Amino acid sequence: MSGHACRACQENQDADRGGDPWAIALLATGYVRLSPTQYYRGATFFVSRICVAELQELPAATRSTHLDEMALVAHAVFEAVRPRKMNYEALGNSVPHLHWRLTPRPHDDPRPSGPIWEDPDFLRALQSGSARPSDDERDALRRTLLDELQRSGVTIERTFC
Repeated sequence: MSGHACRACQENQDADRGGDPWAIALLATGYVRLSPTQYYRGATFFVSRICVAELQELPAATRSTHLDEMALVAHAVFEAVRPRKMNYEALGNSVPHLHWRLTPRPHDDPRPSGPIWEDPDFLRALQSGSARPSDDERDALRRTLLDELQRSGVTIERTFC
């Protein structure tokens, strides 16, 4: 994949330049970014620094660190919003750059036993942008997630909020 044609690489570069309002932190192997669609409060992405499509394409040592960091990011999300369940996905069908969608499933989840992709309300919110938080809500949630990341002990190379 070419970094110039890759949407995730472009978002990573935007974060580096300070131009991504969803970026939270840069870790050793990836960027922590709040999802603009907050249908599930706390929904977060962990995006690989290296532009690869598949987990197994990361060098072994990087892969181990990446998986550890992803778990720490998920733990920070869990601590921030206290969901009933955390969902972890690395699909890459529409953006073939390794990234994790970390989705906290709330206690009042309308479809607790199905994947988010089967919830028509979530899909409508995703397509319409109707579940976007206000700038103040976004920034408060980013700060909360950053605080939890800092408490987790993960090494943070750079913060964006």
